[in-house]
Amino acid sequence: MNISTLVSNKIKRMKPGKLFSYQDFSSYSNHSAATIKAVSRHSKSLDLIKVKKGLYYKEIKGTFGSMALKDSDVINYFSRNNRKTIGYITGLTLYHRWGLTTQIPAEITIATSRNKREKVTLSGLKITTIPAADKVTENTIPLLQFLDILKYIDRIPDTTTEDVIIKLVKRLSSYSPQQIETMENIAIRSYSAKTKALLGSLLETYLNHFSTKLHKTLNPTSRYKIAATNSLEIIQKHWYLNIGDKVPKGMRNATS
Repeated sequence: MNISTLVSNKIKRMKPGKLFSYQDFSSYSNHSAATIKAVSRHSKSLDLIKVKKGLYYKEIKGTFGSMALKDSDVINYFSRNNRKTIGYITGLTLYHRWGLTTQIPAEITIATSRNKREKVTLSGLKITTIPAADKVTENTIPLLQFLDILKYIDRIPDTTTEDVIIKLVKRLSSYSPQQIETMENIAIRSYSAKTKALLGSLLETYLNHFSTKLHKTLNPTSRYKIAATNSLEIIQKHWYLNIGDKVPKGMRNATS
């Protein structure tokens, strides 16, 4: 069976609305040019809609004509590959879903293991993909999302750092000891010193858990600034945190 027929048969078996790229065909690795040509040749006869170069989907036909893709199908394409989880929602959409901000996102940001950045608009839905900080699995997604929020805690709109901390602590308190340990390890491998310091402070303040391994990764001559008022009740001394504008003499201010 030639490549054109293989490509055609696979597309025919796809459900309407199924997003796919050239790389989804087994023939692409050894016969990329022929695979691309075959998709282009069959695009009209098989009702394919081109989203951008190399990305298509089968048209969804309804009673009144062509129908838009479901948001869930678009998100699923960028967050799963061959039934394996490779990405998760982060950014403003995550902040909104976790109740940290009332601002409604204009686009969805997905952190993926594909380690590439791209922007697409599908059926009016804007998608931006960014490289995930660490390996993505079903079990690590909530932990990665928690750490992403800590990393960008000063940039969450329409809220205060104090309110974000209060809501995050409720989630932190529900995590098992194993999840906490996994999150510590991920933070050490893949996140900024400020994120590690803030995580360590929350663990000590609210779970009475002093993370020695997080503490060892921090530079004692640095100071990590948190944009909050002095009403934020977290342990600062052990974690070299600075709430407010003043940095103690001899300390280096680190904001990342």
